[in-house]
Amino acid sequence: MHIILGLIGIALSFLLIVYRSQVKHFIGNIEWAERRLGPGGTYSLLVIVAILMFFISLMYMTSSFDLFFGDPSEGIVPENSSVIGE
Repeated sequence: MHIILGLIGIALSFLLIVYRSQVKHFIGNIEWAERRLGPGGTYSLLVIVAILMFFISLMYMTSSFDLFFGDPSEGIVPENSSVIGE
């Protein structure tokens, strides 16, 4: 299931890159992106979203998503640790 969802996410990210002009005309200008990223900021934001979608899908597909976005104490604290003094 991870592989299928990852491939779907990767395909959607490529489609967003290819059809970013049509997506921009559909959603209009994103004023925040135009102010912060300069002229053409909406296009830049769509590319950034597509790149993030690609890498997150790749990480999900290879099960490395939890290494970056999982519980930060997962590798430090043992799961079956007992409290000293009990």
